[in-house]
Amino acid sequence: MKKLLAPVTAIIVILSILLIGCGSGTPEPPVEKLFDLDELITENMTVDQVYALLAPELEQTSMFYQAESIEQTETGKWKITSKEGGFAEDEDGPYQVLYFPPEEKGTEYYFVFFKENVFMAKVWFNAQAVPLIEKTLKGESLINEAD
Repeated sequence: MKKLLAPVTAIIVILSILLIGCGSGTPEPPVEKLFDLDELITENMTVDQVYALLAPELEQTSMFYQAESIEQTETGKWKITSKEGGFAEDEDGPYQVLYFPPEEKGTEYYFVFFKENVFMAKVWFNAQAVPLIEKTLKGESLINEAD
């Protein structure tokens, strides 16, 4: 039994190394999948650098907004504000939001936050949160006003 233990252990180690080496590795831009994009975005990237990672098909699904502020609270929730009426297309805010709808039904939206056009955070949000975030970014009231 002891004679078999060393060769079996060696085979297991070699197979493990081969399996690790067969992994897909770092995706190559331009990427078409959000998970690949998520893997490529790193600290200090600019908005333009993130856009450069996108395949045209993925870029066409994206939405881009300016914001007044973006912060993560102590409870881990995100607080996003915009000015009333939102920002005009040619107007820059101190924060930027780039987001993408889910690639498959039932999955989450992918958001990339920037401060002064430099990467700040990346977050996955469920579908229930996105309408509120989008209304906020458009500068619309979150309170339904009675006629």
